Amino acid sequence: MYFALPKSALQVFNALEDRPISSKELARKTNLSERTVRYALKVLKENGLVEEIFFLRDARRRGYKRKKLTPG
Repeated sequence: MYFALPKSALQVFNALEDRPISSKELARKTNLSERTVRYALKVLKENGLVEEIFFLRDARRRGYKRKKLTPG
């Protein structure tokens, strides 16, 4: 399966870690605007590449991490 992803989505995907990271942290890490990061995360979620996680201490805060991909 192949994806045609925008350049910003690839940047965000490459910046993701195994631990949840916020969109603000991703914006800082990639030098992209928060709006661009949110769009990139939306595209990545729609393609099943990113997992969205809600923090237990504050359900309003979200983190994102790479989804574990399995061949097949």
